[in-house]
Amino acid sequence: MAFIGHRCTCGHNDLNHIESENGKRNCTAKSGGSCGKPCTSQGDSEVLPTFDLKGNHVERIIAPGDGPQTEGGTVLVRTCTCDACQALYEQLALAAA
Repeated sequence: MAFIGHRCTCGHNDLNHIESENGKRNCTAKSGGSCGKPCTSQGDSEVLPTFDLKGNHVERIIAPGDGPQTEGGTVLVRTCTCDACQALYEQLALAAA
């Protein structure tokens, strides 16, 4: 599957970030810890490819607000639902139809 999201200025996607109590975004891409690069803003919405456990690219795009699921069906993280991500998803869905 692929998902629509944003890349931070540190280079990691928004699923690798959490928001702290003071509203600051922190990168967790290094085994749950900070990558050590500054996180100052999110970029434009883009399609971010993902891969299955064997490393094969998966084409299906996850809808904004949904997320990759465990084998038991639990959604671990949810993708961005901002207007730009919604619009890009709708554009891609129309093109695929």
